[in-house]
Amino acid sequence: MLSRIFEKIVMAKKTISDKVAKEKCIEYLKLKGYSNVQIASPKEGCDILAFNAQGEIFYFEVKYSSKKSGKFFGTVMLTELHKAICYPDNYFFILCRGNTEQSLEHWFFKIFSVKEFIGKCTLTTPIFHYHYSESYEISFKKETIIATKNLIEKMWQDFLIWKKTQ
Repeated sequence: MLSRIFEKIVMAKKTISDKVAKEKCIEYLKLKGYSNVQIASPKEGCDILAFNAQGEIFYFEVKYSSKKSGKFFGTVMLTELHKAICYPDNYFFILCRGNTEQSLEHWFFKIFSVKEFIGKCTLTTPIFHYHYSESYEISFKKETIIATKNLIEKMWQDFLIWKKTQ
C-alpha cells in the first residue's frame, strides 16, 4: 500500500529541465563579455564555465524558475556550495526566469557573488535551499539554520569522513 502511494507521488511530480535556462545563461554571459562560455562537466561543481578577457576562469551555477513571477526557491547542493567557497572570487550563482520560447531580452537574470548567495541559503535538511524575491525581503523562521561559509566547510569535512567509511 505504502509503495503504491509513493509511486503515485513520484509519478505525479513534474520535472522541469533547466537545459534551456543554461543555454540562455550562456547567451547572457557572452553579452556580458565572457568568452569560451560552455556547459561544464558534472565534475566541475557548477553548470557553466566562462573566461574573461585575461583568460581567467569563472564558474557559474544556474538556478532556474519556470514560474512567471514571485519568489525563487530551490535546492543548492553541498558540492556546489563547497566549490563556491573554495573559489569565492570566481564562482557565481545566476538566478534566471523566462519562457523557453522567449528571446533573451524577455528573460530575468540576477548574478550573485558567493557571499550574497550563501546569505540567501538555509539548511533545513542535508540539502540547502535558497530564497530570493524581487519584490520583498525574505524572512526566515527562528529555527532555520542560515548557511555560512563555516557551516559549509564543516559539512564538507564531515561528508568526506562519512564517504571514506562507506
